[in-house]
This record gives sequence, structure tokens and C-alpha cells, in this order.
Amino acid sequence: MSTMSDSAMRGIHSLPPELVCVLFYFVHASRSPIDRKPRVPLPVHTLTRVCTLWRDIAQRLPELWTDIRILNCRPSHPEMLDEYFTRSCNLQLDLLLDVPFDITGKQFAQFWGIILKIWSAASRWRSLCVITTAENFAYIQKNVVCRTAPRLESLQLRVSEKESSTDTQLAISFKSMSSLKSLVLHGITLENCDVSSFVDQLRRLDLCATSAAIIGQLAERFDTSLQGTQDVSRLRHLSLRATLPWLHGVTAQDLFKSYISSLTTLSLGNFHDNDFRLLCTLISTPVLEELSLNDLSRACWNIFTQVLTDQHLEFPALRTLKLSFIAGCTMHAHLALAFPSLEHLSLLHVDCSTFFSALSKPEPPILWPHLRSLAVDNADYRALCSVVEARNASGYSLTSLEIDTPPSLDTGSFQWLQNNVKAVKRNLPA
Repeated sequence: MSTMSDSAMRGIHSLPPELVCVLFYFVHASRSPIDRKPRVPLPVHTLTRVCTLWRDIAQRLPELWTDIRILNCRPSHPEMLDEYFTRSCNLQLDLLLDVPFDITGKQFAQFWGIILKIWSAASRWRSLCVITTAENFAYIQKNVVCRTAPRLESLQLRVSEKESSTDTQLAISFKSMSSLKSLVLHGITLENCDVSSFVDQLRRLDLCATSAAIIGQLAERFDTSLQGTQDVSRLRHLSLRATLPWLHGVTAQDLFKSYISSLTTLSLGNFHDNDFRLLCTLISTPVLEELSLNDLSRACWNIFTQVLTDQHLEFPALRTLKLSFIAGCTMHAHLALAFPSLEHLSLLHVDCSTFFSALSKPEPPILWPHLRSLAVDNADYRALCSVVEARNASGYSLTSLEIDTPPSLDTGSFQWLQNNVKAVKRNLPA
């Protein structure tokens, strides 16, 4: 991928000399007659000749200039953006702007120049990802409007985790995005947005700490677009964190449930208890393949398991269950009934003891007979050995195990796990 810098050729100059020589020999040999052995150039000339050849090749490969990453603000960047736009010959562009600090002083003019250049190419965007502070977004919000981005397929707007001094409700104006398939909004929302322009092809929606009004708008537009047909929603991946859709009233709930009926991946986290209860009653989708629950309270976990039990919910197609940062997360009997086809289980920063106890029982019925992969942290290696031994004895062996490294490594148990599980991956501590 191309990375914005003061020199367009910085990438080739930063290569190790040995790799530069190999590259030169390869390219030079490919352009020489088979019966002529190329003369080995002197090392002092190799880098210059390779760079010259690279420039010649790059001028005739516009695809090399379509991926642009801007990770800082420099005076040369607006001019270089023009150069990249020209060299890419009107091809679609993939743009990343990641400036995780407030822009002040002399850098402000540079940052604003970059923004204007990027927005001027809206008709060519294929993907746009902007990650910056709330203060920077607030200025963009006041001064930039994107009326149409007809080729944009992926839009990501993320407010960096820096503390914000602004109380402004952050929103960026995008009016029409008729090709949009993926939308990620973290700490910011869209305004003046015509969701009908992309509701028919949107496949991924990721919302965190932002307004959930767009979900209701999409659900309403989807319902309107059906017009008596049997079409199903194109939405396949939904992530909601600290963002709850408006679900009060039967109509709103029915629209939401219809819109998420074809989800294959669902991620939920950081909700209040009462809000989470209502959401749990609407997430039963027969084709869901992966469910992630993270950053939930003990009350939310109890609500989730209670809803599974009371409504006898079942996810027949679910293969992956990920649980992380859940207080009081314990094994419940109905989890086995709700996820009969489970193959991959991830337990991170949760109490694994009750899960290990249930997985270690050798007598029928065997818990999750299709389970093949287990990922855990802060786990007792000896308890893991009991799980593996019980699964092997019952004929439902684990084939993959991902574990962390505790402060005091139980070498004997770890070696036993390596000998009895086909693939063991150990995450070393940071």
C-alpha cells in the first residue's frame, strides 16, 4: 500500500540493500534475453538504477497509487495527494486518514489542505476511513459537506479515544452513497443522509457510542422497499456497542427484527440492563453463525441466559461464540440447547471454571459435540488438561487450543496439551 510521505520513492529507498540487489537482479533478468547473462552491477550504482527502473514501471501501473494512507500532517501532503490522484488515472481510491491528535498552529493549514483534497475526490472513493479526535471532527463537521459519493463501498468514521472538550453532537454530512456496503461509525453519526440510496446493498453496520437513529431509518426504508416481495435484508454483520436502536413499540420492534433476520455475525456490548433485555428478545435469527458478547455486567449476562431459557431460543447455524469481559459469566444449561452446532468457543477475561467443569463431564449428553476449537486466557493448565482428556475419551476431541502464558508456566501440563491437541497456540505476554 502507498503511504504518504515527503518523497514518493521513500518506500524503495527504505529497503535493505540486500533486498534492493535481489529486486534489481530479478527485474533486470526478466528484461534481458535468455541467452545473455546480465552483468553484475557495482553495489554503489544498484540503488539508483533500481529506483529509476521502479519509477518507469510505476508510471505504467496506476493501481500502485490507489491505496493512500496518511498518518501525519506535512506541508507536502496536499501536493502529493494531487500526484497520487493523477498517477492513479481515475481509478477508485482507498483512503485512510489517521491523525489521533488535535491539530493546532501551523499544522492546521496542512490538515485542512489534506481534508479538502480528499473530499475533492469523493467521486472516486472506494473506501474512506477517517480516524481523528472529536475536536478535528467538529471542524470538519462545520466546514465540509459531501453531496454524493457514488462509488463509495466502505465508510469508516472513528473518533479516537482521546478525551474530548467539545459537547457538540458529532455528525458528518453524506447525502448519497449508492454503492455503500460497509458502514462503521464510532462516536459520530451521519446527517442529511439518504439511507434509501444504500439500504438495498448494505452488508455491514458497526455502531459504537453514537446515535442509533440510522438503524431505524434503514429498517423503515427496507420495509418500504419490500412492497410485498419476498426479498430478504442484505445486512449480514451487525455490531452494536453502547448504541441501542429505538425499539419502543411493536412496529419498531417488528421492523428491526425483520431487518436483522439474515444476520450471520452479531456483536453486542456495553449496554444498560433494561435496554439489553429488550434487545435479547429480538436477536433470534436462524442463519446466525457468530455471536460476540463483550463488556457486559453480571445482570446483563443473567438477562441473556434467562431470555434463552424463557423463550427457548435456538441458533441452529451458530458455529462461533465469543464471550469477553463479562462479570459473573458462568455456564448455563440452556447454552448447550441454544447453540447445538457450536464449533469455536472463545472465553477471554471471564471465569472459565464452570465452562471447564461442564466440558470435562465424560457421560452423555456431551456438551457441544461439534466443538473443535477453544480459546481461553488466565486458565489453569491442569484444568485444561482435564477438558482435553475428557473430550478425547468421549471421542469429541479438540483440534485447536489457544491459550496465554501465565506468570508461572506449568511446563508439564503445557507439554501434555501439546502432545494431545493437534494445534496449540500460546499467546506470549506483552
